[in-house]
Amino acid sequence: MPEQQTTTQDRGLQELTNGERLVRAILDHRVVEFIYQGYRRTVEPYLLGLHEAGEPILLGYQTAGGSHRGEVPGWRAFITTGIGEVEMSDRSFAGPRSEFNPYGHSMLEIFARA
Repeated sequence: MPEQQTTTQDRGLQELTNGERLVRAILDHRVVEFIYQGYRRTVEPYLLGLHEAGEPILLGYQTAGGSHRGEVPGWRAFITTGIGEVEMSDRSFAGPRSEFNPYGHSMLEIFARA
């Protein structure tokens, strides 16, 4: 049986932490899927930063999956310590949607922005 080849880029993505994958996805404008509060979600990640409350926060536009609020699609703020199983998809997004407000959340520091 032939050995399956893995590219350097694929191998590199597998070794990244969830936070590093989110940063890469934001910079590359790639859609992500992850688990948050028990729901699998599909999200266009726009901004990752440190909220004034001291929590690292991801701001993104959820396009599919479940939500406690039940309103999908829509803008969401995710506490990154609660995000699990981050997978970068091959799908990309053009950039921030027109209604994106990066100042809607008080950030002390921005780590990555689309």
